Amino acid sequence: MTEGAAADHGVVRFFTDVWPLVALGLIGALLIRACLPAHPLAAAAGPAPPFDPKTAVRVGNFHAMAALSALAPESSATQALAALNLIAIDFKAGSAALPDDAEPVLTQAAAAIAARPATERFEISGHADAATSPLTDLELSRRRAQAVVDFLVNQGVASQRLQARGAGDAQPASNEPDEESGNRRLEFVLLP
Repeated sequence: MTEGAAADHGVVRFFTDVWPLVALGLIGALLIRACLPAHPLAAAAGPAPPFDPKTAVRVGNFHAMAALSALAPESSATQALAALNLIAIDFKAGSAALPDDAEPVLTQAAAAIAARPATERFEISGHADAATSPLTDLELSRRRAQAVVDFLVNQGVASQRLQARGAGDAQPASNEPDEESGNRRLEFVLLP
């Protein structure tokens, strides 16, 4: 056999004898990979930790502060409302007193509202989670909204630009029973 014919025979032998084995090995590896979890370390770590409302509020307010500080004078009212509605305040059960950890995000909100055109007026609605009677929830949600309005006014926002409203448990964010804590919230709305 000539040297060129021997090289051709090697190539032919590769495609006839070796290539199917390589293809089967590749297919086998892909099948095995498809059966394994995407993150073996995460799967080995066990179940996710339980939901922690304090952490959720802290993370939510971190995002709210970033969004509020990113607002520019030319930002639209829709962008301002989106940033304001990221604010999460973890009121104690049955209380309308602002927790200390709400001060930084509300201070940032006051600065953002004060920088908006003076013609923009905001309603701050408090929502409750149906923990007590509807009338009690309505009054508590109104007092919570008023506590936020009072804080913003003390930070320099003109009082005529803000209005507090209690919604009680009449407008839940979620109808899921295990999501009731999400129904305890504040909502900023632009008034006409």
